[in-house]
Amino acid sequence: MIRAPTPGGSPPAVDVYPNGPILPMLDVLRRGASTWISKLLLLILVVSFGVWGIADVFRGFGSNTAYHVGSREIGVMELDQNYTRELQQVARRIGRPFNKDEALKTGVAQQILGRIVTDATIGEAARALRLDVSDAVIREEIVRDPTFKGADGAFSRAHFAELLRSNGWNEDMYVMRRRADVVRAQLLEGVSGGIVAPRVFVEAVDQFRNETRVVRHATLSVAALGTLPEPTDKDLGAFFEGRKAQFRTHETRNFVAVVLDAKTLARPDDVTADDAKAEYDRQKARFTTPEKRRVSQMAFDDTAAAEAALAEIKAGKSFDEIAAARGLKTEEIDLGLMDKASFLDKTIGEAAFALPEVGAVSPVVAGRVRPVILKLTERAAGSETPFAEARAQLAGEIAQKRAEADILDRFKQVEDAIAGGAPLADVGARFSLPVVTVAGLSQDGKAADGSSPALPKLEEVVKGVFESDVGVENTAIDLGGKGFLWYALTAVEPARDRTLDEARAAATAAWKAQETALRLAEKGKEITAQLGQGKSFDEVTAAFGLTVTTSAAFKREEQVAGLPANAVAAAFGGPEGHVASVPGPGDTQVILQVSDVTPAVFFADGPEAKAIAERAASSIRESVLQVWLGQVQKDIGVTMNRTVVGRVTGQIQN
Repeated sequence: MIRAPTPGGSPPAVDVYPNGPILPMLDVLRRGASTWISKLLLLILVVSFGVWGIADVFRGFGSNTAYHVGSREIGVMELDQNYTRELQQVARRIGRPFNKDEALKTGVAQQILGRIVTDATIGEAARALRLDVSDAVIREEIVRDPTFKGADGAFSRAHFAELLRSNGWNEDMYVMRRRADVVRAQLLEGVSGGIVAPRVFVEAVDQFRNETRVVRHATLSVAALGTLPEPTDKDLGAFFEGRKAQFRTHETRNFVAVVLDAKTLARPDDVTADDAKAEYDRQKARFTTPEKRRVSQMAFDDTAAAEAALAEIKAGKSFDEIAAARGLKTEEIDLGLMDKASFLDKTIGEAAFALPEVGAVSPVVAGRVRPVILKLTERAAGSETPFAEARAQLAGEIAQKRAEADILDRFKQVEDAIAGGAPLADVGARFSLPVVTVAGLSQDGKAADGSSPALPKLEEVVKGVFESDVGVENTAIDLGGKGFLWYALTAVEPARDRTLDEARAAATAAWKAQETALRLAEKGKEITAQLGQGKSFDEVTAAFGLTVTTSAAFKREEQVAGLPANAVAAAFGGPEGHVASVPGPGDTQVILQVSDVTPAVFFADGPEAKAIAERAASSIRESVLQVWLGQVQKDIGVTMNRTVVGRVTGQIQN
C-alpha cells in the first residue's frame, strides 16, 4: 500500500492502491447502479444484446461455434486452423498454391469439412466408450515413425521439431492429434476389422471377369438395304416437328475488329537502298554459306611415326591402306563435313582447308593433342545470297523494327479517336489499319461461312464479343506487348427455331440416318429370328451375302479386333448359342452367335483372387463404417452453423 501525500503534509484522505481506490470506487458504482437512469441503461443494453446476437447462446449456437458434434464443440478458430492446414497440405501435394475459391469449386472444401466432422464423431464415440492410450504408447509411436528419423536412422528431435513447424503444428498439438489417431484406429478396427469377403462372392466376381467366349460374327452394311427412298413431305414434316430443338440456330454475332501491330504499321517502301545495304553488310554471315570439307584424319603417337607413314604414302601406298593396316575403320577416321570454323583444333582446320583438291594428303600437322595426317575426301562449295535478292527481306525487317517504336504512339491516337465517338471501322480506315468484318460468329469461333476469322488471340476475341453489346466501347486486347486489337459488336442474331424450308437439307440427312439405323436393326432382327428357329449361322448369313469371321477367345472387359464394345458386351448376354444383333461402327449392324463358352478356373490362393478378395473386403468395411458413422451421428446429434462455416470456407464473404 502506498500513501499519497496531501498538500501541506497532512495525512492522506484515502489509501491509494496500485490499481486505484478500489473500495470507494465500488461504493460509488453501487450507489449509481441503484438510480432509475442506470436501470434504464441496463435494460437497453440487455435488449440490444438480444437483437444483435446474444440470443444465439440461448438457441444453442454462439457466434464463434461452427459445429456441435454431440458434446464436442468445434469453434471458428479451431475450424479455420484445421481447414487452412488441410488446404496447405493439398497445395504441397499438387506443388502449387491452392486457395479457398478453388477448394469450393472442386469439392475439396466439402471433403475437408466432412473429414473434420467425421474425426469429431469418432472422438465422441471413443470418449463415450472411455477409450484411451498411455503416454508411453504415444511416445513409442512417434519414436518409431520413420518420418522423424535422422541421417543415422534413429529418431531425431531436431528433425521432428522442424517437420512440425513446417506443417504449422507445435509438439502439444501433434501429440494430441497422434493420440486421437491411435484411438481412432483402435475404434475403427473394432467396428470393421477382421471383415473378409465371402468366398462365394470372390469366386463369382472371378468367374464374371475371367470367363472367355468365342463368337462367330458378320457385319451387315447399308448396301444390303438397297436404295433408300427420299422422305415424303409428310414424313419429313413429322420428323422435323418432333425434333425442332435439334435444328435450332445458335446465337450469332457480327463485329468489326482493327489490329495494330508492327506488321500493319511497317512501310518497307520507305526503307532506302543504303539502309538495306548497311544491314546486309552487318549481317553478311547470315547470307553466306561457307565452304565445307570432309576430311579423314590419322593420328600418331609421335612425329617420327607420322613422317614414316607419310613416306609410305609418297612411295605409292594409299592413305586408306595405311589406315587399314593400323586397324582403323573408315568411320573412325572420318571427321564429317564441316566448315572451317567448326574444327575444334584450328591448326587442323587450317591444314584441311589448305588441301588443293579431293584426294590430296596433307603434310604432318602438329595437332593440339597428337601429330596427324589429313586426306580431303569431299568438298562442298560455299554460296552467298546477293544483296539484290536479300534487299526486299531486309527492307521488311527494318520497316517492322521501326514500326515497333511507333506502336504506343499510334495506340494513343486510336484510343483518343474511339473515345471521341468515331466508329471503329472509320478509325481503322483513318489510321490505315486493316479492318476485319466478321458476320455470323458463333461461340465455337466459326463465322457464317464456317471459317475461323484470321485474328490474333481469337479465343479471347470471341469471349469478349459474346460478353459485349452493341454500342459498348470495349477494352483493347494486348497482343503480348507486340500490338493491340480493338473490336466492336455491330449486331446480335438471337437463337431461334428454324423453319423446315431453312433446315430441309439437315433434316433430310438426319431422317435418312435414323431410317438407315432402323432398317438395319430390323434386318438384324430378321436374321437373329431365323437363327433362333434352328438355322445355322453359315446358312443364314450366306443368304444375305455376309462374310463370317470367328473371333479369338476373349473376356468381357477386353477389346476384340473386329468387334465394337457393345458387341463384346452382347456376347455375354446368354449361354452358348446365344445370338445378338447390335449397331456397328458407321452405318452397319453386327450379327453374332456365341460358339464357345469357357468358364474360368478359380484359384483361391492366386494373386488375382486375392486382389479381388481384398478389394471386396475393403468395400464391405467401408460400407460398414459409413453405416456405423451415420448411426453414431444420428444418436449424438450433429448441428452446423452455416454462417460460420461459410465464412471459414469463403463461401460467405465477411
